[in-house]
Amino acid sequence: MKRPLWFIAAALAAVLLTGCAEKGDKAILYGDGLGKEWRPPAGGGQMRICCENYFTRDVVVQADGSGRHYELTVGPVRKRFMIVPEAEYQIKAYTEEKSAGMNYLYVDKIQENGAKGLHVKIRF
Repeated sequence: MKRPLWFIAAALAAVLLTGCAEKGDKAILYGDGLGKEWRPPAGGGQMRICCENYFTRDVVVQADGSGRHYELTVGPVRKRFMIVPEAEYQIKAYTEEKSAGMNYLYVDKIQENGAKGLHVKIRF
């Protein structure tokens, strides 16, 4: 009786962890909010990409640059951030496999706490 329960628990944990995973290369750090309190390490070389989603559905923000691809899923009406290696990134956003488009996507460069970064806003 113990084996089937252990197998079910392991399968459930795997499904939950797979559903939460971000696609693409793994960022250095993911977090909720805009991450304004984050400070870069003394050597630098890292930057913050923070996203504000004002859509009422999940949005996937893609950052492509220097041969790497990062994705950040931002829930409805939420803020999240990721820390990535410093580079020039092209930002795209998708919701339900459709582009959020340039009518809804705003990207600004930021410089906070001695670190460079990008602030992405997705509005409807």
